[in-house]
Amino acid sequence: MSNLADAIESVLLARQATGVILILVCALAVRLNLPFTREVWHDPSRFWRGTARVAAGLGLATLLWVAIFDDWLQLVAEPYRLSMPWDYQRVVFDPVDPTLRAVSVGLIAATLAAMACLFARHVGGYLLQVGTLVLSTLIWMPIFIMNQRLNAMIVQGAEASETLPEVLGLSAFWALRTGLGVLTIGATLMTGTMLLALVATAILDLLGLREQRITHEADGFFTELQRRSGQHEDIPLKTLWRPIRRPL
Repeated sequence: MSNLADAIESVLLARQATGVILILVCALAVRLNLPFTREVWHDPSRFWRGTARVAAGLGLATLLWVAIFDDWLQLVAEPYRLSMPWDYQRVVFDPVDPTLRAVSVGLIAATLAAMACLFARHVGGYLLQVGTLVLSTLIWMPIFIMNQRLNAMIVQGAEASETLPEVLGLSAFWALRTGLGVLTIGATLMTGTMLLALVATAILDLLGLREQRITHEADGFFTELQRRSGQHEDIPLKTLWRPIRRPL
């Protein structure tokens, strides 16, 4: 196999690749939702501004930590792996150090808790949370199964690929696997967030901290409407009245 093929294959099989792709996807999501992000960041409540900054810091730390020291695909598959009844079904190839994994789990739990509070504040309450939970769970099941199958295909294909064209062909499966992997990670994190959001919403309601936020999304519309209405002179209806003539 050529040096170029070796380099491509090493990139495809690197555990950090999924983490880097996930960071880029999160950055793109923030960029596309910049107005909403600004409203969350500049919330009039000091408590919620602090919560937004804590969530952002935890989220960034989690993305960097897992991308460098852990494996996202192993991490989201951990509950499924541990639920297997037989020891041979719980075997992990190239496992992550348990100490590093514990830090990853702690960071993810803290991030999801902060995100759950922000969801309760800025997005919606119990009904929307339950609906999102059901939807994310339904999405998670099929893409997780497909992702597991593609993982096996990638490993087997990497062992059998010896030429550059074969490695390039394997790259197409890797791109598909990475896309499904990101969706699996997103659905898993969303499911966890919604589970925590139900608890967080109840606690915030009991403490009286989940007051409705004041949005400014429609300010431009109403400002323009007020400006246009001010350009028209109010004319009494009586001046527009005309007698109705009875037809002959």
